Amino acid sequence: MELKDEIKRGTLCSLDSLEADEEMSGSATSVETWFVLEYNGRWSGEAFRDSRIPDAVKTSIKEFLDAQPHSRLQLVKKQDLSSNSIKLFIARSQEKNPSLSEITLGGYKELLDSDLESIIRDKATERSEPVFLICTNGEHDQCCGKFGMPVYLDAATGVHGSNTWQSTHIGGHRFASTLVCLPHGLYYGRVRDGEKANEIFSEYAKGRIELASYRGRSCYSPPVQAAEYYLRNETGVKEIRGFNFKCAGEAKDDIKAEFISATDNKIYIVSLRKLDTSLKVLKSCGDKERSFITQFTLSNIKET
Repeated sequence: MELKDEIKRGTLCSLDSLEADEEMSGSATSVETWFVLEYNGRWSGEAFRDSRIPDAVKTSIKEFLDAQPHSRLQLVKKQDLSSNSIKLFIARSQEKNPSLSEITLGGYKELLDSDLESIIRDKATERSEPVFLICTNGEHDQCCGKFGMPVYLDAATGVHGSNTWQSTHIGGHRFASTLVCLPHGLYYGRVRDGEKANEIFSEYAKGRIELASYRGRSCYSPPVQAAEYYLRNETGVKEIRGFNFKCAGEAKDDIKAEFISATDNKIYIVSLRKLDTSLKVLKSCGDKERSFITQFTLSNIKET
């Protein structure tokens, strides 16, 4: 359903999206490499650019990320500063065998002398526990501060609190509060309390996906994210390793994505319809007008 064009002053993008009944599946940002760096200073709307991280280090980080396909930088912090050291997490969110490395720095300038590729390959830096990111950057979009910060504060005191971090913008603030589970790069949205966040985190720790708030997996393109969601919703398979993506094709607005079941090697063909002009919403709280948002609807699922 399309909302009227009139936009009331102060309209929140997350509430606008919810009122429009926007589907979240297929809305995750495509990311294969995550560079997650602790920074405890004030976050502006452009947190990395405006941070006090030395310029030479910023340049080095950008060069590393430019060399990685589909890379993304996140600044993270805890509510209470418990150490003078700096944490760096680097996640590879490929479908099979995703990885997560953890490095402790004494200062940002240590990155100038670090061979990050070697660090990632070094088993000694491999982290066994996941990392959970909750966007709380209200300077980027007020919905992330309004809805993300309370969720973070609740989750930080829960069973997964030690692995939970405040994060800068992760994409899709109209779905605030938004979460990411690393290393797999699972995106969630419209999480409004810490109990729900902990439920998602607990499912992830068991190797499962919580489907009700699921936006998609960052290693997939948006159409494949949507196809995976519909397949899991139809079959009830929540195990992350339950399906492996095989291939996808698109003809005009019709999309077919194939997945292989990890348990019996059956092939599932998911047919979707892409709708580019069926829905308008505010992408951000500061937008002056609504924008068309691509939606994916399920046509059918065939098993071979």
